[in-house]
Amino acid sequence: MADSPGLQFVSSYAFEAMQKVDVVRLAALSDPELRLLLPCLVRMALCAPADQSQSWAQDKKLILRLLSGVEAVNSIVALLSVDFHALEQDARKEQQLRHKAGGSNGESILVSQLQHGLTLEFEHSDPLRRLRLTLSELLAIINKVLRGLQPF
Repeated sequence: MADSPGLQFVSSYAFEAMQKVDVVRLAALSDPELRLLLPCLVRMALCAPADQSQSWAQDKKLILRLLSGVEAVNSIVALLSVDFHALEQDARKEQQLRHKAGGSNGESILVSQLQHGLTLEFEHSDPLRRLRLTLSELLAIINKVLRGLQPF
């Protein structure tokens, strides 16, 4: 994987800081290094901790301060709030519906009527709706491939 220049990897320093939950070391990371850890840090900041100590409360404040200046955090928070279990159940129902209907795109459990085109609908939707739109399109493509048709 070392020959993939476009991919970024977590440094051993950052990994060790995460592993030990050393927020002082995390605070010293550069923005690109911190960005790679955002999902973990957001989850740490939002979930109820098992550790109820005063030191963890102070560490959590520092993590929140680190996250407060990063715009992408809001998107991550929105995605973490999605009920993925319900989404999976709807996707399975959608697969069954498409299989029974012979792959027609008439009815959809994941996506109700589109008010605008698919692209505009995606751009103006909340994270859950975006995931539903994406899943619906992926299932349509998978269905076409399974039926031996060209997906595009």
